[in-house]
Amino acid sequence: MKLITVMLALTLTAGGLAGCTTDVQTGPPAEGRPIGSSSAAALPPKEALLAAVQTLDTTAHSFTIKQGTKTGNGRIDPAARSASMGMGGKVENLTVSVAYTVIAPDFWVKADFGKDLNQLWGLDPATWMLFDRSKLDPSATLPVDQAGAPKLGVTELFRDGLADVKRTDATHFTGTVDVTAADTILAPSDEAVKKAGAKAKALPFTATTDGQGRLTAFAVDGGSIDPDLALQLTFGGFGSIQPVTEPTPAAPAPASAYDLFS
Repeated sequence: MKLITVMLALTLTAGGLAGCTTDVQTGPPAEGRPIGSSSAAALPPKEALLAAVQTLDTTAHSFTIKQGTKTGNGRIDPAARSASMGMGGKVENLTVSVAYTVIAPDFWVKADFGKDLNQLWGLDPATWMLFDRSKLDPSATLPVDQAGAPKLGVTELFRDGLADVKRTDATHFTGTVDVTAADTILAPSDEAVKKAGAKAKALPFTATTDGQGRLTAFAVDGGSIDPDLALQLTFGGFGSIQPVTEPTPAAPAPASAYDLFS
């Protein structure tokens, strides 16, 4: 079950952001080989934007998220196959949050849905739950791929769903994106996609790259259809994020918590 779907489904059943941060420190030069501004400008718009996205798959970076009324942040280190992300906000009168830490091949989850739902699902909001992937439904949407590497959905959406990409100037792009193209924990809820109908396959977006051709901002304009379809992402700290470390305190996930991914 997707991160946002989990948050909404549980809180609606019952009637501040916790987890990770995106602290940035001075570090070594950025990893990978980001394309220079002159090289990016020479590429067709879609190729230039896909190249900017590809940099995120090879370079450690931090990011922020705003999806509807939820906000979050995280950091990814592709070389170390590690990532950390947290997202949360107000749903009705509850403050809810979900956070992930991935250090391949392991992943941990920390969730807080309020006292009653925490008790129902056996959740301790102060403790990270280590999940055994062998006990999960193979069709479950997880924060890791089959090899255990991070799969938060930050780049899959761009890579698989972009269309009609145009350049408004050297570093700004517009186009449409199919938000159903990638099944990740950041994908919109099934309810939002159903409400959007065919429009979910071609929502307008804007994107910004920096002077080295790296993606620094991406926004999907779907809020007029459903708040869950309004997405804003920013990227930074290229090559200089704090390492993702094993979270504490942590414990094996209780049996009841596996239902979160069913």
